[in-house]
Amino acid sequence: MESEREAARRAIKRRNWLAHLWREWIVESRRPIAPVFARPTPDTWKNDDLTAAWLGHSTVLINFFGVTILTDPVLFPRIGIRLPFLTIGPKRLTETALTFAELPPIDLILLSHAHFDHIDRRTLKLFPESTRVITASRTRDLLRGTKFCEVIELGWNESVLLTPRGCALEIRALQPKHWGARLQYDVHRGYNSYVILRNNRRIIYGSDTANTDAFAKLNDGEPYDLAIMGIGAYDPWIWAHSTPEQAVAMADAAGADFIMPIHHQTFRLSVEPFREPIERFTRALAKSPERIALREIGQTFILPR
Repeated sequence: MESEREAARRAIKRRNWLAHLWREWIVESRRPIAPVFARPTPDTWKNDDLTAAWLGHSTVLINFFGVTILTDPVLFPRIGIRLPFLTIGPKRLTETALTFAELPPIDLILLSHAHFDHIDRRTLKLFPESTRVITASRTRDLLRGTKFCEVIELGWNESVLLTPRGCALEIRALQPKHWGARLQYDVHRGYNSYVILRNNRRIIYGSDTANTDAFAKLNDGEPYDLAIMGIGAYDPWIWAHSTPEQAVAMADAAGADFIMPIHHQTFRLSVEPFREPIERFTRALAKSPERIALREIGQTFILPR
């Protein structure tokens, strides 16, 4: 009987969520977008550091010892289905920390999966031919019309070695607990988390994932410098997204020194309150707050030497 009550409660939440999103997408078109907390200054970053700034949602700008990487870039006010002169989908709650014109030249874009809040074709079409892309399996077709010099699909447990500007960079794909369909029925598409390696330093880009032991399997006794983990959109989508506490536990299981919380405070994709994810994340690391890479959109993390 309890499980039936829980199923009914979640069904009500889903209906409320859909009604809320209808208001958010259509009725609230005049709602102003809140200013960003801080603005990064990538022109001052040093190439002998690991530096990362959260630009909003799952978009993180990384200078990985001289190689510039951008994860799941989404820079426009709305995400969703693009029609002539109109995008039907969620509107930003908080503006992006950098516009496209303010970005440094990007060596590599990492795309985790096909959802509209991760593969934003409107943003991706802005990048020049000098940029490479790594994306999940069976998502290359979504990049038609872009100018990228190279698009590499990676399946789970596959890796690739790149040499942007003569700098060795390895990317490994792993299987999160999520799903990859862009629309309802294209469930053939892949979905990835990644490990990024350079100069014997390592970053985990978790992107979207529910609680899974996949990150514990990464633990080889050596630390990961930074784990970039999604902490929002868990209510009611707990089967596809982790709670803040679960995100911390997965990063801990992998052996991460620092954790960067993303995928919150940018788009309203679920029903948990705006500040709840970061507040729960902060409480989960109350005994080791120095491990929190940042808390707000626009802040910058520099790996201590």
